[in-house]
Amino acid sequence: MNKVIQLGFVIKEGLKGEEMVDEPAVCWVIDNSLGKTIKDAARFGTIEHVFTDVDLTNRDIVQHAREVLSDFREGDYLCFIGDPKLSAVCTAVVAQNNPGIDLKILQFDSRTFRYEEVILHF
Repeated sequence: MNKVIQLGFVIKEGLKGEEMVDEPAVCWVIDNSLGKTIKDAARFGTIEHVFTDVDLTNRDIVQHAREVLSDFREGDYLCFIGDPKLSAVCTAVVAQNNPGIDLKILQFDSRTFRYEEVILHF
């Protein structure tokens, strides 16, 4: 069993602080149905996709986001790309599942062609 002792770090029970493991962040790409480049987002963490098929009803969208983002943890990123409605749903789901989270989002800067980090305090 793992215990979280500090943001981004876990210690395995029984090791008594001898071995620290830095868990990499996950970059949750919300909607890349248009095939835009997300290469730069990978510098923030391992890429995972929330929506790959947006032909879902509104009820299904919320349920799908809840299921996929159940593994979202503090230190992960939401990459805002695609349909703004899906970004809003994902933000609400993460905030609901993680009260008091400092949510890290990535927004694309078209001047620098890079993703920039923005932190939302809930």
